[in-house]
Amino acid sequence: MSADGHDRPAPRRTVSFTPALPDGVDCPWTRGRRTRWWLVVPADLAAAALVALFGAASTRSLGEVPASLWQAGAALLVAWGVTWLVRRSHPDHLEMALPEGLIVVGISWVVWTALRQVASAFDNVSAMVSWAVMTGAFLLVFLGGWRWLYGYVRAHDSLTPKPVARRLAEQERESS
Repeated sequence: MSADGHDRPAPRRTVSFTPALPDGVDCPWTRGRRTRWWLVVPADLAAAALVALFGAASTRSLGEVPASLWQAGAALLVAWGVTWLVRRSHPDHLEMALPEGLIVVGISWVVWTALRQVASAFDNVSAMVSWAVMTGAFLLVFLGGWRWLYGYVRAHDSLTPKPVARRLAEQERESS
């Protein structure tokens, strides 16, 4: 006889499988590890190559793509180094959008703009300003964009459905 007076078996109140819960509310996928360089290097290089190609296409100067590519590569090396030095006292995660991603975007934009200005021998300042604004926007979209998408996907993967979390909390209360 069940607790409510009916003739049926009492339901079981335990969960036989307990999935792992995230480590914390803020970016649990970064806990206990450093930068995923295998992801950052190719993704940033591909993003910088796209920026160089789009920039050359928008200024109708496809002959400058090789120069833009080496400038972008040098700018990324400087940006990675500076970001790592600035954030090394904290757990560095250069694949994160904030703050590391914005530091990489900002420093690579400044270094790339300076390299382009020096290479052009300070010719046509108005065209340089236009190029700098365009490149900054492209860098933010491509270098920042893959980081935001990566963060969204990782955060989505680390979520625990509410019914499962509720059952786990109930199971924990029963065992205490």
